[in-house]
Amino acid sequence: MHIKEFSTRVVMFKLAAALEKYEMDLRRLAEAWLDAALFRRLQEEFSELRILGASLPRLSVAWVAVLVSRTRLVQALCRGRSSWGAELQEHLKAVEGLRRRCLRSIGAQNVVLA
Repeated sequence: MHIKEFSTRVVMFKLAAALEKYEMDLRRLAEAWLDAALFRRLQEEFSELRILGASLPRLSVAWVAVLVSRTRLVQALCRGRSSWGAELQEHLKAVEGLRRRCLRSIGAQNVVLA
């Protein structure tokens, strides 16, 4: 993906769509968190999110919230904690907040992407 080929508006829409897919898979992982294939897919999706998120400096505060909350979630999972629901909720909230900011920025607050 060559981000420089797209307008900011297109990148924001692509980021919002990717965030929605990531959120759906993250919720699926919460139901069956031992699914290694799903965890790998989430890792791949997050790699795409990194590229898109890094190309939108005006969303940097919301993007950093996603990065921090994801780090906390992964740390909780790696420590083998049986209760990582708080970290999951924090991450989902950050992902949803960034997605809403993207949609608001492109004037598509009421668009359902899935």
